[in-house]
Amino acid sequence: MPFTSLDFALFFGIVLVVNWRLRNNPRVYPPTLLVFNLVFYGMGAPKFLPLLLVVAFLNWNAARLLGPETQGGLRKLVIALDVTLNLAILAFFKYFDFILITLEDLGMSLHGGLFSLPEIVYPVGLSFFTFQGLSLAIDKYRDPELETPSFLRTFVFVSFFPTVLSGPIQRFAPFDAQLSDPKPKPTDCSLAITLILTGLFKKVALSSYLSEQVVRGVFQMPDQYSFLGVLGAVYGYGAQIYLDFSGYSDLAQGVGLLIGFDVGENFNSPYLATNIRDFWRRWHISLSSWLRDYLYFPLGGSRKGSTSLNLIITQTLGGLWHGAHLRYVLWGLGHGILLAVTHLRLAAKKRREKAMDALNLKSWQRPERSHPRLKAFLAFLLTFHAVHLLWIPFRADTTERAWEVFTAIFDFSRPGEGTPLLAWLIVLLTIFGQWAGKEIKALMTAFQSRLSLPALSLWCAFWVIMILRLGPDGVLPFIYFQY
Repeated sequence: MPFTSLDFALFFGIVLVVNWRLRNNPRVYPPTLLVFNLVFYGMGAPKFLPLLLVVAFLNWNAARLLGPETQGGLRKLVIALDVTLNLAILAFFKYFDFILITLEDLGMSLHGGLFSLPEIVYPVGLSFFTFQGLSLAIDKYRDPELETPSFLRTFVFVSFFPTVLSGPIQRFAPFDAQLSDPKPKPTDCSLAITLILTGLFKKVALSSYLSEQVVRGVFQMPDQYSFLGVLGAVYGYGAQIYLDFSGYSDLAQGVGLLIGFDVGENFNSPYLATNIRDFWRRWHISLSSWLRDYLYFPLGGSRKGSTSLNLIITQTLGGLWHGAHLRYVLWGLGHGILLAVTHLRLAAKKRREKAMDALNLKSWQRPERSHPRLKAFLAFLLTFHAVHLLWIPFRADTTERAWEVFTAIFDFSRPGEGTPLLAWLIVLLTIFGQWAGKEIKALMTAFQSRLSLPALSLWCAFWVIMILRLGPDGVLPFIYFQY
């Protein structure tokens, strides 16, 4: 049940009323919220409701067994078994087809034998709620003194409806604190309305246009488009995936705030980053922080082994998390290599600064500090284009098609269709929105907070109608539903 549907609007209207009545009752509110979570997920994927239960039970049971009384060897066995089982569930649904194709390539196909294997349907949100559940067990393993939650609260956490489909990925401690006191503030309500309206505008009006009018055609038949047409589609996809996913995150954050939960910011102007490390501190923040805390640091981080190798492994596995395709591996590997290069460059810069400090050089004698604005702008341009070039294998259906698109943007004389002016304007608007977005949201939130309830209702209705009129007929699924 996507946030952009009429079904969700009706569902959430009921949730708001019940939430208002029961939020001060700590005994009744958690099970009621669990019912809403299950209804929300069940309306879209009812046959996978048991999977939510299994993931919640596995990680709750692991947390229960990881108390301070459990000995070291047994603790390692419990967390290893829990991680293995969770990843096995993820791998079965996510990489089943990949395994079959690999077996067929090796001449070991199971089709046409004594039995046939069923087609596996991927459960929406599996990657997100699996990682969310795993964080609970791993945190308890790291700190046995943490209180073990009840199974009810664990199940509410794993299945929380604003985030269960595409995040942001939550951590249990801050979520549980809010579950105990789900009281939205007036300022949160005004901000929530701003986030919901901006999220709808990003997804319905802007992202959908880029998808249907620019990106889809070029990535299906790049040979029919000119250099500028293909380049516009590459920029267009960068804008599309940002508008789509940050739009979803805005909606999730706004919906959460209205029922008293701050699910956290998932994007912070990522296309204004001046290096790849900065980009990953701004893009899909909940996933990048999860990979940092539960994969990069256990690998050794910057303290053990090779920092560059740890970064490359982390990002490559992060690419594989998106799907069992070589193009996702190439995307993750590319980001990992760029992160490693950035780490080496920044480490070398820090050493030079220490050397200059030791020589007591004046500020005007330090070449690194000359023309700082120009250097920052060039760093922004370099990072922006590196990120967008890596979006090519991420978006293309095959690695062969990715190579076609990549070579096409360097063939300046190729004939074919161009990119509509409106698409270029949306790309520029996307960058401008990241530059001035916080100020625009603050002004919009402050304005809404001064409106009476009838005036606010009319204001919201006006913008919803405008957004729907600007968008195409029907709303495309959110991109990250497939991950």
